[in-house]
Amino acid sequence: MFWLVYIFAVFGFSCLAGLLFTNRGMRLITFISMVVLLTPAQIEVNSNEYAPALFTFLFNLILEKDYSLRVLRPIFLSLPTSLIFLWFIVFIRKRFF
Repeated sequence: MFWLVYIFAVFGFSCLAGLLFTNRGMRLITFISMVVLLTPAQIEVNSNEYAPALFTFLFNLILEKDYSLRVLRPIFLSLPTSLIFLWFIVFIRKRFF
């Protein structure tokens, strides 16, 4: 239930953030903000519980004084992959439509 509410909140926030830019920049900013905010990470090493990676990193940094970048690894992997996927979709749309 928490993830469903969080996904809708992130979608709304990303759309609002995208409205601040031009038409071309709107798609990119919306897509990047959704990828960064929706990427999950394990809370602890040996657990099956997941939380948003960015907020888990900030929680560890501020409250637990844990300076590990382990929870940001999923963002480092998903952001370039999703940008390549977005570029591929835009390339296909320009080429064939």
